[in-house]
Amino acid sequence: MGRARRSMNHSATQRPAKIVTHHFSKWLNPEIFLENFGHMENTLGLLRIRVQRGINLAVRDTRSSDPYVVITMGNQRLKSRVIKKNCNPEWNDELTLSISDLDTPITLTVYDKDTLTVDDKMGEAEIDIKPLIECLRMGLEKLPNGCVVKRVQPNRTNCLADESSCVWNNGKIVQNMSLRLKNVECGEVVLQLEWIDLPGCKGLGVDPMV
Repeated sequence: MGRARRSMNHSATQRPAKIVTHHFSKWLNPEIFLENFGHMENTLGLLRIRVQRGINLAVRDTRSSDPYVVITMGNQRLKSRVIKKNCNPEWNDELTLSISDLDTPITLTVYDKDTLTVDDKMGEAEIDIKPLIECLRMGLEKLPNGCVVKRVQPNRTNCLADESSCVWNNGKIVQNMSLRLKNVECGEVVLQLEWIDLPGCKGLGVDPMV
């Protein structure tokens, strides 16, 4: 743990914007998250966001871009790794948010990494987790693997590029989505959302109407 904590502190000193990278699959597990971030008595749970890939992202350099993703929620800012010279990057990074208020907006922003100038924006989108939360509160158990629990259609109130599905996968519900970026000429980002319950958290509870 001492080694992991020293590595995290060293990383923070290198990022004046105080952007923290949480690669859940590498060194961060729920127990370490609790120990590092604390104050979990008002936390509902954790949201694991798998930033999978970008599609047809905007060109910000001569012929390509060096894209990375930043996810913000309140004072939490999580950053993916940079993929050099690729407008169709495959990040496959896992970023994890601590969720205390389901109404706090979650924003995804894509940037082009620059060495000598400020990083250029390459679009943004809002991540709506309420359909996933609705499915989790159903209290479902032992569904067939791959069973679709809910389908969400693109509309004017969300940033979906295509239909998004909440799917039963190996004993849990995940939501797959492709987000169309706003305030940019083109680009989509493909994500997967997964909720994580932890001891000591308030949890979501079960909808009594289900």
